[in-house]
Amino acid sequence: MFFLAWTIIVLLALFEIFMLFSLVEHVYSLRIRHQYPQVSCRVAHGRAIVDDIIKHYPNARSAVDIGAGYGRLARAMARIDGLDIIAIENMRFSIVVMRILNYLFGARRIHVVFADAFEYIRCSNTKFDIGVAYLGPGMNGRLRELSNKFNVIITLDVEIPGIKATRIIDVPGGRCTHYSDIGNFPNRLFVYEFSKI
Repeated sequence: MFFLAWTIIVLLALFEIFMLFSLVEHVYSLRIRHQYPQVSCRVAHGRAIVDDIIKHYPNARSAVDIGAGYGRLARAMARIDGLDIIAIENMRFSIVVMRILNYLFGARRIHVVFADAFEYIRCSNTKFDIGVAYLGPGMNGRLRELSNKFNVIITLDVEIPGIKATRIIDVPGGRCTHYSDIGNFPNRLFVYEFSKI
């Protein structure tokens, strides 16, 4: 009984620490960096992305999760054989959580990078096959400047302004509520093909 009580106390303390760090990161993202804080995608998004990559891009060898957060999309894509994954995130706490979750779920093939994703990709000498981004309405416009670094970019819920999507895929499960202050977005994938894979 004593061991169970201490286990519960330790777990609750760890949960409180996690929530405190999440809150600090959330405020730092919004107030200081002026970007949307980390938002985890739904499992249905991950499945839809994996299905689309397998169906349309079986020859893809590299994928980048732009603004990876806790790494759910990167871990979903890591299930595709032969696909090298880079998960880029600019928030330290999210990187720590992502590394822990990658370890727990056995996703050791993911290369985790702490950097500003736009700067990292812009300075890279590599052209990547696929980029996946769940950045939101304010940041998706910046993806236009990276279009020459990817063969395909897939965005979640919000399109890239000024570029016509090659394909729009409805994802079951309603609407995105994360950006409700700007608009109400249906759960979708927007696929942009810039060159063949």
